Amino acid sequence: MIKLRALTTFLLERQLVLPEQLDSWAEQVSLPLYWKPSEQGLHMGDMRYRAVIVLERFADHPGRLMALVGSWLEVNDTGREDDALPPPTFEIDQLDSDTADVELQLEFVEPQHLAEDSEGEIEAFGKRWAFVPFDLWIANDGRVTDGRTDR
Repeated sequence: MIKLRALTTFLLERQLVLPEQLDSWAEQVSLPLYWKPSEQGLHMGDMRYRAVIVLERFADHPGRLMALVGSWLEVNDTGREDDALPPPTFEIDQLDSDTADVELQLEFVEPQHLAEDSEGEIEAFGKRWAFVPFDLWIANDGRVTDGRTDR
């Protein structure tokens, strides 16, 4: 749940509320299995989950919170349209004229990959695999050197 952790950290760094007034967790987690070979190993499936972030006694402008969440998603979760994810929802429980408890709910999809590893703990398709949390980076070009000259 890398995206939930990253968004939580981002919001904590913005000091919208005191750290003890912000809580987050995942619920309704599912993992459809695909088992597709990829450049880095095996794409096991895409974990889908609902992220919940609660800000207690929030006293800042709600538009700022919404803008921060929207901008974080724009930069860090660019495939939302491809995954047909619904927009975030904000449930607001007004406590008094200045403060509210806010519950933010949004869905995330995170690919899960395995790398072939002779010592790996996961067995599938006659091979051993290790779970490796990584982003897929594919090189477009490269060089091979032997330490003396380019080849």
